Amino acid sequence: MSLGTLAAGFFLAVILGIIVGLLMGRFREVEHFLDLYINASMSAPMTAFVPVLILWFGLGVESRIAVVFLFAVFVIVINTMTGVKQVDRTFLEMARSFGAKETEVFFKIILPAAMPAIMAGVRLGMGRAVKGMVTAEMLLTLTGIGAMIMQYGSAFATDALFAVIFTILTVAMITMKLVQAVDQRLTGWKTEIAIE
Repeated sequence: MSLGTLAAGFFLAVILGIIVGLLMGRFREVEHFLDLYINASMSAPMTAFVPVLILWFGLGVESRIAVVFLFAVFVIVINTMTGVKQVDRTFLEMARSFGAKETEVFFKIILPAAMPAIMAGVRLGMGRAVKGMVTAEMLLTLTGIGAMIMQYGSAFATDALFAVIFTILTVAMITMKLVQAVDQRLTGWKTEIAIE
């Protein structure tokens, strides 16, 4: 149950976070419109949104997925936007001078050049998503790993509590390794360039 919540919320955060970050990095109007809201939301404690999510989605799985999503999405947006804005403008001007279309510039220059920053945001987002999963289960429905923490903590069952904590750390390490494997596959060219 916990892993299902984590996977759904993180998947939505990655998809929407990358799309919004790419738009903010590429189009100044979108950045000006969303920048204040993104930074304000990033600075706010995510648990403050829980009562609103309960009003919108109730106490079901949708609320837990929304909490995981909120924990992860903003850091992905900011890293993606930063990666796009740091693309060397010389490459863009050179591509345009050779008659490259906007879609070609985006997919062949901007996206590959921004990929290391995007994947850094995804890695950070995964860590925050695990926190969101546990927080959602502790604050909303007392199910899954969050319920076990509350149950064993109130009973002072330290052995069982440490077992749950160890499980959370194991899940976090496994998911981070998976994200790192995807990162290496997508941005391995950067490591090869650095070695050469």
